[in-house]
Amino acid sequence: MRNRRTAIRTVVIVWFILAVGGDVALAFGPIPPGQASDLASSESMTILLLAEIGWPIFSAVLAALFFTMVVNRMVPPTEEPSAAALRGNTRAQTAWIAGTLVVVLSLAVYGTVALAIDQPGAGVPTQASALAMPTSTSQPLEVQVIAQQWWFTYRYPTYGGIETPQLVLPVNQKIEFNVTSLDVVHSFWFYALGVKADAVPLNDNVVTATPTKIGTYRIQCAELCGLWHGNMADNTAMVVSPSDFAAWIQQETTLDAPIMKYLLPYSHTYEPSPTIYGS
Repeated sequence: MRNRRTAIRTVVIVWFILAVGGDVALAFGPIPPGQASDLASSESMTILLLAEIGWPIFSAVLAALFFTMVVNRMVPPTEEPSAAALRGNTRAQTAWIAGTLVVVLSLAVYGTVALAIDQPGAGVPTQASALAMPTSTSQPLEVQVIAQQWWFTYRYPTYGGIETPQLVLPVNQKIEFNVTSLDVVHSFWFYALGVKADAVPLNDNVVTATPTKIGTYRIQCAELCGLWHGNMADNTAMVVSPSDFAAWIQQETTLDAPIMKYLLPYSHTYEPSPTIYGS
């Protein structure tokens, strides 16, 4: 009996070390998608919270399996407990229900508070005159993402509706992504910013995020959209300083000037070409 109690105590101690060590490693390790925007940071915090809760439970299940399959054979009980002793164990049932209730209610409270505090921006921001930045970083800068087989283009209605093949954003400026498609269903996935939205013809899906780190990032389509879906990616998306963004906007406005009369008037959705669907 003493050897069995020692074995149980050893398994519990090992589980505790694994649980605490794992949670510490998670707290100091990189958690996707990262910290490149407020949205990404929020997603990383949620993933970290779920991982911190889930790891001790997962490691406890592994410890229980190890004890049952290995330790229990090496140090068997002196006598097998009867079915009556195993059935209806009030203490075990109460502990299980109480633990589950605490976890579920805690997550419910956390989720409710997080949603109440971190409401994304809604609606269409007031458009400023060409080459004018929003009056504050809290006022969203609207950027339209237009998916098509097999690339993305981007329109900036605040700056006269210019359209570019490269996505450039100012740092620390709230961005309102308006995502739509010209043909089939795509998915706009800006992993570093934690942004992922389906691009559906005749639909405008809105996601708000504030880039917080200057850098060059990858964008790709995350919805099977045809033969060259795997090639629908771009490694040149940039988050730049406000001054660099203003200079880039000035450059793109000059480049787009000769073709602006051929672009469709800015709209949150566009009518797909009938030939896309074979009619």
